[in-house]
Amino acid sequence: MEEQSIESGLVMKFVQDYRLKMLIPELLVVFGVWYFLPILDASFSPVSGNVYQGFGVFQYIFQPLFFLPSGLVVLATAFTLHGIYPLDNYHEGKIPELPKAAVLMIAISFVLLPVLVAFQMLGYYMTEMTEFISRNPFWERVESLGDLLFYAGPMFFVGLQWWLLIPVFFLAQGVDGIHKIAHHETSSDKITGLFYFLWPISMPFFFDPVEIMAMVALSIPAFAFYSYIRPYYTYVTAAHTLTFAVLLLVTVFFASWFPLMNIWFPGFIPPHIPPRLTPWPF
Repeated sequence: MEEQSIESGLVMKFVQDYRLKMLIPELLVVFGVWYFLPILDASFSPVSGNVYQGFGVFQYIFQPLFFLPSGLVVLATAFTLHGIYPLDNYHEGKIPELPKAAVLMIAISFVLLPVLVAFQMLGYYMTEMTEFISRNPFWERVESLGDLLFYAGPMFFVGLQWWLLIPVFFLAQGVDGIHKIAHHETSSDKITGLFYFLWPISMPFFFDPVEIMAMVALSIPAFAFYSYIRPYYTYVTAAHTLTFAVLLLVTVFFASWFPLMNIWFPGFIPPHIPPRLTPWPF
């Protein structure tokens, strides 16, 4: 009896071709932008105002549809920019025809937030650069830097929280590094492992105790879920869980000192905890 292959339906094929599973980290970044945006101007919420309105004529370069709320525009862009995945598959010869819908989605992304999307596209191709140039410790760090621009770009270009650039750099190096180790895609496990551990080590310098606890609470189950759907992640998940358990203990004992950067360089990290949201009238 011949085994019949089950073809994916239209919806699941779209989810697979456009890698919509990657929306999870992207939506976390979008919600992070919404969290930070009220600090910029208490007169509007992240879903009702344009963050570039104080840029004068330059606001039209960053967001041509200036009359739309920036928070909602970045949410839409998180979806439309997924057109890059099937387009990339076409360029790599994995699919025979150029997907017109993917091209249209990328075009819409540029209309929504051209500067942000340009840097995100640059970041995406930085992640591909290692395959074309050389897989070595230096270019692997460049590859991880591309992840920073592609996934966390909205935090900088819409959230305008540039102080996050340093800790998010370590975050990108760490998460991409542990991914490389699990997939055996790194030229040096030791160097990649070192950059992974720089991520939790850097957190007390930039975040207060509540934020660190929240990140630990999100990070451990997220990796646990990933090891469930990809069992070969189990051993790196164990290392990750131990690392963050230690970080949590350190945070509890030294909470009054965090973030360390503001002790050594007062004002380096601006106030970024938004005020309580007022209840909606309905």
